[in-house]
This record gives sequence, structure tokens and C-alpha cells, in this order.
Amino acid sequence: MLPVLAIPLFVNAQDTGESSDIEYAEHKTLATQSLFLDVAATSSGRLVAVGERGHVALSDDGETWRQAEVVPTRSTLTTVTANAGRLWAGGHDTAIITSGDGGETWTRQYFDPDRQQAVMDIYFADARNGIAMGAYGLYLTTTDAGQTWIDGTVDEENDYHLNDMIRFDDGQRMIAGEAGFSYRSFDDGLTWEALDMPYLGSMWGAQKSANNCVVFFGLRGHILESCDFGESWTELDADTLSSLSGAAFDEDATVIVGNSGVVLVREGSGDFFVYTHSSGVDFASVLALGDGRFLMVGEKGVHHFPESPGANDEVSD
Repeated sequence: MLPVLAIPLFVNAQDTGESSDIEYAEHKTLATQSLFLDVAATSSGRLVAVGERGHVALSDDGETWRQAEVVPTRSTLTTVTANAGRLWAGGHDTAIITSGDGGETWTRQYFDPDRQQAVMDIYFADARNGIAMGAYGLYLTTTDAGQTWIDGTVDEENDYHLNDMIRFDDGQRMIAGEAGFSYRSFDDGLTWEALDMPYLGSMWGAQKSANNCVVFFGLRGHILESCDFGESWTELDADTLSSLSGAAFDEDATVIVGNSGVVLVREGSGDFFVYTHSSGVDFASVLALGDGRFLMVGEKGVHHFPESPGANDEVSD
């Protein structure tokens, strides 16, 4: 058994709500077709999607989905991550929940609606050390798998939204943020410095890509790429004005998804090709499944790319 699984799970001292006051996500017949905002895969290959009203959906094949049994929140969940046999998810009301059984049942670790700060991203470097960050400069750290969360800061002078973080194998980290404020850390998140960005709009996501480069993406189809850890940036032409919110990298291909069914595909360091998914929905996140297959979540639940035979994809180059 992994050490983290031996940690007792209870509503900790930082949870400002009494355990008896927990509102559990309701079981709904069409819950798996509702709005989902993020998706992750566990080490066993199970897929876990999270979204509005605290809905958590599970799948072992990517096709058949069902609701999780016990989810102790009705707050919208915006992010989910898996590491070392455990799942964490977070969202509105500064809610953070965790599961040690593949997403079947969850326990609330943190909940403070009075902060009026949503968790936008959760990242765990290992079984115990993680961060939760988000709206208005929210930055929480834990060294005990989430039993306790400690307030920190990335930028003492600004409290713009911190939307997405990536970590490199050497411990360097980057954060994509709001209104031109994005950051990097050379010391695994102990200290941060602002990046000099050529675009002053909001970056909603970050993704490592081919050749040890990174792409930031966000408002109105803007995509920025850096291959020197943020020293310099190149703006990439994606031929779309749709805002972009999720990305995945697999087998030398970068896929970025966004509003109005937009799916951008890039092989290596080449140009992006713009696909219009037949669903036409706004996508929030995408996950690489391997063998060139990707799973997207957003409006109306879960979607696939490439689509099934016979779907009407529009392609432009």
C-alpha cells in the first residue's frame, strides 16, 4: 500500500464547513451528459471527468460513463489530477476533494466559500507534495497529501488568476495566467518571477510540446511558444478567433481545444490545422489516449477526436 493511502481522510481543520453540512452531488440520469471542465487518467487507465454541480463521471473504456458514488460537494469542479494511486479535484468555493479508490468515493479536504476564490488547477509532484491555485492569486501548498493546505503567493503585488501550471523533470515550473501575467520558477515552486509576455491578454492553459518547448494558449485563439523556458516567445498562427482552454501532447502531436468545436492539431513543430468538431460545443479540456486518439470534455459531456466514421468534420489549413 502506498504511504499516502494510509493517511486518515477526514474533514480537516481548514475545512470551514461542518461535516454534517456537506452537500453531496446529486445522482442524475443525464449527469454524464452535463458540462465537464477537466478529465484525467489514473495509473490503471480509468478516466475521471469533473464538472458542474460536483458531478464526477468515471469510465474504464472511454465509451461507457457512470456517476461516482459519493462526491461531497455541489460546487462546480474545474480541475482533476491523479498521482500515486490517488485523485484530487478542485473548483468553486475553494473546494478540494480527494479519492483513493479510483474516483468511486471522495472526501472533502478543503472548503471555504467565503474566500470567493475558485481552484483552477491542482498539481502533485508526488504522493504528498502538491499545489492548488486559481482565482485572484490563490496559491495553496501541501506536503501531506492534502490533509493541510498552506497559503502562499506567486506575486505579492498582483492577484490575477493563476490558470494552469506545468512542471519539467528538472523541477522548473511555469504558470499561465490572466491579463499578461504569467510566471516561471527555477526552484520547483519555492520562488516565482514574472514572464515578459508579448501578448497581454489571458492565457488559460500551458502544455509541453515537441523539442522541449512549451505553448501557452488562451483568449481569442492566441498561442505563444517558447523553447528557452520563457526567455523568448513566438506567437503562432492558428487561424481561429475561438478562445482556447485545453491541450494535450502525444506522440509528437499537440492538440488544443476551445470554443465552438475548435480542435487544433499540430505535428511536431509544424503549422496548426483547424478542425471543427461536428458537436460544435465549447470544449474545456482534452486528454491523450494514445495511438493518436484524444478525449475532450466540455458542453454535453464527453467527445472524441478523431470522430467516429461518418462524422462531419470540417478541416482548414
